[in-house]
Amino acid sequence: MTVNEAAAETRRTLLDIVLLACGEADADRHALAAADPVALGLRNATEITREAQASGALHRTSLELASAGSDLRTFVLVRLTDDGRAEPTWMVNGWSTIRAHGARADLRGAVLRGADLSGARLVGADLTDADLRRADLTKADLSGAVLRGADLSGSVLFSATLRGADLTESDLCRADMRHVDLRGAELMRTALRGADMWGAYTWDVDFGRAFTDGAQLDRADTLNAKVS
Repeated sequence: MTVNEAAAETRRTLLDIVLLACGEADADRHALAAADPVALGLRNATEITREAQASGALHRTSLELASAGSDLRTFVLVRLTDDGRAEPTWMVNGWSTIRAHGARADLRGAVLRGADLSGARLVGADLTDADLRRADLTKADLSGAVLRGADLSGSVLFSATLRGADLTESDLCRADMRHVDLRGAELMRTALRGADMWGAYTWDVDFGRAFTDGAQLDRADTLNAKVS
C-alpha cells in the first residue's frame, strides 16, 4: 500500500463529517440530497428529499455531488428507513460544516466556488480537482492538504497555511497570497501568474517548475528560496 493509499483510507467522506456535525451516526443509513438555495424558497426539505430519491440523486461523497452538478453550499441530511423511504433529518450548511470538520476529509472534486472557508481547518484534506475559484480561505489551515489540479484562481489565501501542501498542477492565478505560508509545498506545474505574494513565507520553496509570470515573487520572503 502506498503512502497516498494509506492516507486515503483514513480520510472521512463528506457524509461522515456531516454526520459528525449533526450528532448522527450510521453512515449506511444516511445520504445527502443537494438543495439549491434558490429552490429552498419554493420547496421544503421533504419535497427536496422526495425529488432526490425519485431521481436517484442521493449521495455520500463530494465527488458524487460534483458529478451530479451540485455544489456544497446547502444540502439535506437524509435518513433511509427500513422500507426504503428517504426522510429528511437536517438542513445542512455545507460551508460551515467544512470549516469546522474538514480536517483529513475526502473532498475530491468538491464544488466550493465562492465559498466562505475563512479560518477553516483543512489539515490533510484531499481537495484534488476541487473548484475553489474566488473562495475565501483567509487564515485557513491547509497544512499537508492535497490540492492537485485544484482551481484556486482569484481565491483569497491571506495568512493561510499551505505548509507541506501538494499544489501540483493547481491554479492560483490572481490569488491573494499575502503572508501565506508555503514552506515545504510542492509546486510542480503550479500556475501562480498574477498572484500577490507580498510577505509570503517561501523559504526553501522551489519555484523552478511553477508558472510564475507576474507573481510578484520579489514581494515574498524568499530567504534561501530557489527562484528561477
